[in-house]
This record gives sequence, C-alpha cells and structure tokens, in this order.
Amino acid sequence: QIILCLVTPDETPLAAREAAKAIAPGALYCDMTSVSPDTTREAAALIERAGGRYVDVGVMSPVGKFLNKVPMKGSGPHAAAAREALGAYGFELEVVEGDIGQASAIKMVRSVIVKGLEALTTEWLLAAEAVGVTDDVVVSLKGKWPGIDWAEKGDYNLGRMMLHGKRRAAEMDEAVRTLEALGVSARMSAATRDWHRSVGEMALPTPEGLREKLRLVRAGGVSTA
Repeated sequence: QIILCLVTPDETPLAAREAAKAIAPGALYCDMTSVSPDTTREAAALIERAGGRYVDVGVMSPVGKFLNKVPMKGSGPHAAAAREALGAYGFELEVVEGDIGQASAIKMVRSVIVKGLEALTTEWLLAAEAVGVTDDVVVSLKGKWPGIDWAEKGDYNLGRMMLHGKRRAAEMDEAVRTLEALGVSARMSAATRDWHRSVGEMALPTPEGLREKLRLVRAGGVSTA
C-alpha cells in the first residue's frame, strides 16, 4: 500500500493523525506536503507509531508542468523503498542522504529563494507601474542580466501568486519556522509570506498579460508602500 499525502501545510499533522487511524502495517506514507523538518518529524512519529513507513518527500517543481515526472527528493529509512514503489508508476524519486526532515529542509530552503524572488518581483513591478517606469526598469535589468526576460518572468511570478498565494503563504510559514529553528533570521521570508498572502487573499482572476495582472492587483488595494 502506498499513501500520498498532498495537503496544505497547516493540515499536515491532522492528515497524519487521521491516516494513522487506518493505515495498514508496513504501508508507505509518502508525505509530499511543503513543511518544515520539525513538522515532518511530528507527522512521521504519528505514522510510525501506527505501524506505517513514513517517507519525507520534497516536490521540487510545479506538478502541472511535469506531472508524475516532477523532480522529487526523498529521505528517511524508507526512502529507497518508496523510490522503488513509486517508480512502478513512473515517478522519479531521488533519495538523499539523511534522516526524515532532510528532504523537507532542501525544499524549505529552496522556497526561501523561489517564493522570495516571486514576492520581490511583484514588489518592484507594482512600484514601477505606480510611477510609470516599468519599461525603463525592464530595459535596465536586461542590460545587467541579458539572459532573463524580466517582463515574462514578472508575468509568470505574479500569476503564480494570484493563483496560489494563500497556499504559498502557508508554505512560507513553514519556511520561517525552519529558519528560526536553525537560528537564522527570517525577516525576508516573513515579508515574502505576507506578500503571497495579501495577493492570494484577493482571489483575483489571472488575465493574460503582465499589465492587466498589475492593474487588477493595484485596483484590489495591495499597497506598494
């Protein structure tokens, strides 16, 4: 038996508690939720006590783009067994060294930069649009980083925040928890969380084009201050 847990980060402990009530002995419980190593270990304890085999799985890219070929990392004593079991269904799980929590640590630290860049991109675009210098800034950025299409990247990043901001804010709560447990300041990650939450809670449609997205977000009341 293979169980895939894909819930919002705040529901991870509840999902593990409910699964523990009915899990078959020896069943693989692949927790693919984006949570901190501490939250992962809490869920693992519940599953292991019930006789299941907990696997810490970090999903490293958007699933919609790759489907079952999405890059994943797994850790813990049952990660190799999960790689074999999931491989039968076309999944590709890379086993990383370390105990339960290691794969989640990779995912969380990655989220600091990925979600942080999304929030920072939205922040500068809203400010640039408010003062009417978006095109000028894009040209300037292209001169420094010619390999990046900043308008296209901004369109993609803002669209992701509009669609998934609330869920990603919950993920950034876990990233903040991860950093604080490591003794690292989470000031920027906390701000990233707030940006994702504020954009996501507006529940806006995601129209084609960067300018239209920016117009909707600005009209919705997100401040650039």
